[in-house]
Amino acid sequence: MNNTIIKEALSYSLGSDLHEEWRKTRKLKDGTYEPRMKKSKDESWNLVHGTDDVDIANTSFSELPFNWQYENLEAAKVVINLVFDKIINNETFNDEEMRRMASIVHDEWLKRNSWVYDLEYGDPKLTVSFDELSEEEKKKDVVQLEAAYSKVMKYVNGLIDIDSLCSQYNIGNSNIKTK
Repeated sequence: MNNTIIKEALSYSLGSDLHEEWRKTRKLKDGTYEPRMKKSKDESWNLVHGTDDVDIANTSFSELPFNWQYENLEAAKVVINLVFDKIINNETFNDEEMRRMASIVHDEWLKRNSWVYDLEYGDPKLTVSFDELSEEEKKKDVVQLEAAYSKVMKYVNGLIDIDSLCSQYNIGNSNIKTK
């Protein structure tokens, strides 16, 4: 299996993990999650569910409409691509390299999230360079890199079944999901 497919499968798996981590912050005592209603732009999802309303907090990653899988998936693709080849080539990660990669994670997030620049709804604290972010915001980028590192290491150590992921996410055939 080629590395492009492996990276895609690992990205979907990590995207799901990122969504689950976010959901944990909304978990209620009864095991459900504090609702977070959004609109689906995924026409096939809307037809199946009879609505374009989706509670993203009470929906697993694999059950989300594609437009709500997108951000986690794209974030996962960035970090998997940053660490995969380095791990495969037995390269080390020092603090300077982690900072450089975290800066790329932030820059790519800014490219995908133009809303952040909106004068009314945006957040000017997030529009700055990685080095100018608060430590809390920097940590969000670093955590994604650490999760990608862990995911790729699990793959390298034979703890992830790529064929199973490809089947689960329909990767490697003509039905790969795209934006």
